[in-house]
Amino acid sequence: MSKVIKWQYSDFFEPRREKLVNLLLSEIIFLKSRLKKLKLNEKTVRIEIALDKLDYLLNTLKDNDTELSDKDFDKVVLIIYKIFQEIVDKLEC
Repeated sequence: MSKVIKWQYSDFFEPRREKLVNLLLSEIIFLKSRLKKLKLNEKTVRIEIALDKLDYLLNTLKDNDTELSDKDFDKVVLIIYKIFQEIVDKLEC
């Protein structure tokens, strides 16, 4: 029974660092697939820069094996949010 509960609530049991890594991986893959379909212009270059920031953050999280504290987790989420906000702002222009 406990295996079923753990499987159903895997997000609850998953460490914070792994949640962020999985989030970043899925978003980077999605954005890169969409970026390939766009024509080259100033917007795509700026989006590529933001994707590089996400890649750097992802690699930093993957290389760090320690669990994130609440404060560090909040900081990383805020950084990710700001990068996504930057991408959205570039697309709206």
